[in-house]
Amino acid sequence: MRNDKLPNKKRIKIGFIGGGPNSFIGYTHRLAARFDNRFEFVSGVFSRDIKKSKNFGISLGLNPDRCYSDYASMAKKESMRSDGIKAVGIMTPSGDHYKIAKSFIENNVHIICDKPLTATIDEAKKLQKLVKKKKVIFALTHNYSSYPMLREAKVIVEKGKVGKVLLINVEYPQGYTVAIKKKDAVSKLKWRLDPKMCGPSMILSEIGTHAYHLLRYVTSLEAKEVSAEVSSLSSELSVDDNAFLILRMSNNARASIWVSSAATGGENGLKIRVYGTKGAVEWFQDDPNILKFTELNKSTKIITRANNEVSNFSLESSRVAAGHPEGFFEAFANIYTEFADSIINKKKSINKNTYPNIQDGVKGIKFIFAAKKSSNNNSRWIKL
Repeated sequence: MRNDKLPNKKRIKIGFIGGGPNSFIGYTHRLAARFDNRFEFVSGVFSRDIKKSKNFGISLGLNPDRCYSDYASMAKKESMRSDGIKAVGIMTPSGDHYKIAKSFIENNVHIICDKPLTATIDEAKKLQKLVKKKKVIFALTHNYSSYPMLREAKVIVEKGKVGKVLLINVEYPQGYTVAIKKKDAVSKLKWRLDPKMCGPSMILSEIGTHAYHLLRYVTSLEAKEVSAEVSSLSSELSVDDNAFLILRMSNNARASIWVSSAATGGENGLKIRVYGTKGAVEWFQDDPNILKFTELNKSTKIITRANNEVSNFSLESSRVAAGHPEGFFEAFANIYTEFADSIINKKKSINKNTYPNIQDGVKGIKFIFAAKKSSNNNSRWIKL
């Protein structure tokens, strides 16, 4: 199980861009970075409003001179300090990710970035080339892949216990846009209404890339083609709030993804089911500490987190003793901790990239654009 492995003097200095007052994702990033004592939070930009950004940074305990007015100033000034940051967390709209990440990568700062990677394929590719050129560590926070029992599902599939994968289903129904009226759309959805910031589809950018990454992560399969219907079911909204997708996988398996913000009453019903020739696994985020495993012609087995039967990969992703609940924040923290381990181990060439990386980010953006293209062409099959 995870524990505090690094003494304080070896903590990695980190700064954050975005995630200001009242931002849940900002709070999540900052909390995740502190979980395993890998990082020291020293600088940041938290709002486009300079005064608000500085006051918020000071309220978090930062020195006023390290609460910057903009990301470019932060990248430049931190690079000139002997105690400057070695990593930065980015949690702004995806349309800003490329230019922000570029400023820090060019100063050899490692990046941990919120999803999706960018708002365009071109920027995703340019960012990938820059990461490769500068040899920085890049992590993407598809945090659902870091739940211990989701990782147990991955191990079960990798060991062939379900046999050849035949069918995969991922569902992610939410209902947060159902009651939004046209007059309130701008105040509620903000930058999500702008394709330059969000990309061609709000629902695919918001949660579709999570579902797609989860599918790829658990099965280790890639999609060859996608057929999609991406639409808005609300007459009040101008952006997509629902998507049905069918995928042809690299091993000829078939997969389906349903993501929605139009599912009335939906909160965070993320679920993945994988069916093979020998068995099946099922994981549901509403009950994240268990995994259902069914062998062919046998009763379903419930596997619980942190018990003696789970794999080392699953066990190493846990912090709390068996029988106690563990969830979203801990999963998010797993990515931060593994990101830190990669930075520390970079010179030793023993990186264990268990977390989503730049390649996953690029594939996610290509998935969004291919799905939207399919939907715009009456669900025609589009190659990925």
